Amino acid sequence: MRTSNDDGSDFVQLLREYLVAHGKLTALFERNTIDDISFSAVRDLVGDDNESVLYRLKERSHALFRSDGSHHSQKVRRGALFDLAIGSLFHEAMQFRENLYQREIYGPRLASLKAASDEDSEDLFIEFERILGKGTARLNEVVVEIRILLAQTRDQLRRLLVERAGDPVVTRFLLRRREAVSETFPERFEGLLEEMHGSVSIGLIEAARSLLESAHFVEATQTLREAERLDASARSETQGLLRYAEGMQAFLDGDYPTSFGALEAWVDSGAAEDEREFARLAASALSRLERLVSLDEVGENFSAMAKALQLRLETAPL
Repeated sequence: MRTSNDDGSDFVQLLREYLVAHGKLTALFERNTIDDISFSAVRDLVGDDNESVLYRLKERSHALFRSDGSHHSQKVRRGALFDLAIGSLFHEAMQFRENLYQREIYGPRLASLKAASDEDSEDLFIEFERILGKGTARLNEVVVEIRILLAQTRDQLRRLLVERAGDPVVTRFLLRRREAVSETFPERFEGLLEEMHGSVSIGLIEAARSLLESAHFVEATQTLREAERLDASARSETQGLLRYAEGMQAFLDGDYPTSFGALEAWVDSGAAEDEREFARLAASALSRLERLVSLDEVGENFSAMAKALQLRLETAPL
């Protein structure tokens, strides 16, 4: 049975920030050498306000996973470990930003001041240069730490995703961010779905259900068709959902005969009895048909049939 976590939307926000942060950090280090990375390139990526994606990620992680210190359950421990790793990633990235600032901004200024200074300040400049050299030398070390933490947070996030396999909103988000998910996780989008749901087709069906619940009928239809292409045995579950999606989308398009025909076929197949929330929404749509069709004899007959189908939906056994 599918379940929905109370913190599902908050977790999705965290997941969104993580995909962005992982993508930007990975691109930064893969496309540039240390000497090529400028302070301006990381200034917006990591900072101490909401303009920074790493700051937003850290704050969302703290809000979700920082508890009162009770770490008895495995789920709580995984969340707490993820939060610690995200905090470490943020602080290492801040250190990287500070070292770049010293190299790019502080270093030239120090050189300019030294050129105009007297001999009495020589010892102070020696200490400044020692600090500057130490920070610059540590740049490569910090990058290594950031890369390690990126891999560790990604692996921990995978475990958290598996725990949330029952939340269709999470699966729907992964579907809509398929490319970013595949770029972030080594097993790519399909492998992650399989790990979460047992098979890619089941994961796609769960995502389609979430799309249907939020009235994204065209996107749900495409997702259900993909599930069928991957696994022919999925048709036993997808066909009813496809009839419902077709009927509801036709209603939105004003094609009421097609809508009625698809929804009637859906009810006749018995699928509506297993989808009580969808049945309620379909009944609500049919209840408005009388006001939408013409008032001639054909329209009246069609309205009467719609009322009869509405009644079947409303009185179907739970």
